[in-house]
Amino acid sequence: MTEDAEAAGEEPIDYPTIRQRFPWVGRGPTEEHDFSKTYRDVMAGARVSREIIEAIEEIRRSA
Repeated sequence: MTEDAEAAGEEPIDYPTIRQRFPWVGRGPTEEHDFSKTYRDVMAGARVSREIIEAIEEIRRSA
C-alpha cells in the first residue's frame, strides 16, 4: 500500500480486477497529446489578451 493510500485509509487499486470489467483501463497513451498543449497555449494567450483589453477599457473609463 502506498503512503497516500495508508494515510487516507484506502485499499490499493486492484487493476487486474478492474480490467476484467473495464478492459480499456490503463491501456491508453500516457503521454500528453499535442492538442492538450495547443489548447493550453491558446487559453493562456486568450487570458493575456483579455487582461490587456480590460486594462485598455479601464484607462478609457478613467479618462
